[in-house]
Amino acid sequence: LLRQVAKPTLQAAKALAPVSKRPHMVSGKRSKKIIQPGSLRKSIGYINGRQENPTIYVGPRAKGANDGWYGHFVEYGHNVYRAGFKRKRKAGADNSAGVKNRVKARPFMRPAYEQTGGAVTDDAVRRVERFIQRRIDRLSIK
Repeated sequence: LLRQVAKPTLQAAKALAPVSKRPHMVSGKRSKKIIQPGSLRKSIGYINGRQENPTIYVGPRAKGANDGWYGHFVEYGHNVYRAGFKRKRKAGADNSAGVKNRVKARPFMRPAYEQTGGAVTDDAVRRVERFIQRRIDRLSIK
């Protein structure tokens, strides 16, 4: 039920997700990997929430074959630091001294939510009410 309700948000997010013109190399201390154009768009899907109540999130997935781990960099933007600069990880720490460049944000999830947010919530409430009422009716017949 929740997946059906979230489908418009999923489609809007996939449509708004930017696609790069060329592959990008991601290299770190442990491994190097080439990320192909369109991998962020392909990775957007349903994510099951881990709470008591059933919850479905829509966003870039990072597990398995999905390469959406960098979705937050695209959504909010990020700093590019000069070589050898070590960030201070304490809250409120000023890391502006090592910033070489700033990559601007290209939001795709926020506009997708704004396009479908209110309608999805109303539709979810209506469908869950109908589902619960059907269960009550079925149990009251016996």
